[in-house]
Amino acid sequence: MGSVVQVRNLTLGEGLPKICIPLTDTDLHSLLRSAHTLQNSPCDLVEWRADFYADFRTESSRLEALHALRQILDGIPLLFTVRTKEEGGQADISTEAYEAINQAVITSGMADLVDVELSKGDDVMTRLCGSAHLSATTKIVASKHDFAKTPAESEIVDSLCKMQELGADIVKYAVMPKSERDVLTLLSATIIMKEQHRDTPVITMSMGRLGAVSRVCGSLSGSAVTFGTAGQASAPGQLPADILKLFLEHL
Repeated sequence: MGSVVQVRNLTLGEGLPKICIPLTDTDLHSLLRSAHTLQNSPCDLVEWRADFYADFRTESSRLEALHALRQILDGIPLLFTVRTKEEGGQADISTEAYEAINQAVITSGMADLVDVELSKGDDVMTRLCGSAHLSATTKIVASKHDFAKTPAESEIVDSLCKMQELGADIVKYAVMPKSERDVLTLLSATIIMKEQHRDTPVITMSMGRLGAVSRVCGSLSGSAVTFGTAGQASAPGQLPADILKLFLEHL
């Protein structure tokens, strides 16, 4: 691992923050239509939010969708995410089912990155990171989301460092601000990671309208990826990808 991670032809952790566009469609036809529209959007990587997908629990349906997405996206890296209700997503599944789904996606080799929630436990994170590293084709994005508040700076840093210690290739933390100072807390924690804990690329964001500035200042804070929309948003405060690109290039 290192502060820079290579995913296909994309280098995460250097240059401008990369723009990731989430796909949140519920059926295959809509999903593929949305994927085709990305050709007209500034997009460095794509996140398939499979928890929105009606048949995400069925392996054959997941593989069909992944295969079709891979053909459409060609060389654009694909991030696979099942966001659980505990972390603000749609999936209401057991930890065992969550691990099994992500393990199957890693084994398939069809996703370049797989999101793993820190809240599922150290053992789950360690096992999935180990499987990804053995595959040599999949990177793990460890993640944590707080939709209720912004934790203390030290808690954010400690959680991101723990993700690194458990073997994640990229670490991510999203928080909800209640005040302007909360946004500064998130940005300060991100800068600390950049200055003191450069083992992996870091992705952070302060959600909602109040935190929108955090999505465009990654060049300053050290956040490697920002999430933008080319359709439906997957989290509060996401900006249209074309606007994000303008901000990133001019800042």
